[in-house]
Order: sequence, then C-alpha cells, then structure tokens
Amino acid sequence: MPPKEKQMIDLNTLDPQQLSMLKKEFEEELNGLMRSTMALQKAAGEFGASGQAVEALQEHREGQPVMLPLTSSVYVNGTLATKEAVLVDIGTGYYIEKSVSEGVDYCRRKVQFLKEQIDQFGLLIREKQTILTEIEGALGRAMQRTQSSS
Repeated sequence: MPPKEKQMIDLNTLDPQQLSMLKKEFEEELNGLMRSTMALQKAAGEFGASGQAVEALQEHREGQPVMLPLTSSVYVNGTLATKEAVLVDIGTGYYIEKSVSEGVDYCRRKVQFLKEQIDQFGLLIREKQTILTEIEGALGRAMQRTQSSS
C-alpha cells in the first residue's frame, strides 16, 4: 500500500459542519495514538522488569527456592534449576533459550526499541495536537462568521 500523501486544506474554506467532522476525526486519531503510547509504555516497563528479574537470577544458587514473576503482581514458587540459561518469550507463545546475559540484553533492546517508538508517537501526537488547535480556531472563526451573517 503506498504511503498517504499529505493533503493541504484551507480550513477557512470549510463550513462549521465540515470543521466539526474534521475536529472529531483528529480527536479520535489523537485518542488512539495516546492509547497506543500508553500500551507501549506499559510494555517497555514490563520488559524492563523482566530484564531486572533475569539479572536477579544471577544472585541465586542453583537448587535454591525462588519466587518467579509471571506478571508484575503474580509470583509462583519455584526452584532454580540452572543459572546458565533462561527461556525468553519472543511473542505469540514462542520461547527461545538464551544465556542470562543474552536474556538481559534482549530485554534491554526491546525497551530501547519501544522507547524509540514512544518518541515517534510523541512527535506525531504533538503534530496532530497542533493541527487540532488550528481546526478549533478555524471552527471558532467559522461560527462567528455564521452568527454575524445571520
């Protein structure tokens, strides 16, 4: 699918109803981008916590009882079988075995990637907010024109 071309629209040529529809569309896009950004931030936090949990395994002895995090708030009892390898969830139910240092590195790379995505979303959100402000200003002017012509 080819990338969308940016289309310049003179907001002053649109009537209040068209501006209201455009405003609603931009508000929905902004809300979706903000929800996506929050989901990325949550995922980055989870990968960061996973990396810390894997690093903490190095401090334990093999055969030692440990509390293993399934989520940030759910832990299960376990016994550390080996400090040499960990299973890393790479998505959709697939796991790969890595050394502890590779597991920590994997989590760090995922956090870095997600932070880059969050930064890109932030730029897009600021751009959309600026356009939304312009639309709101044009809507206000259009409403004034409509009221003054009545």
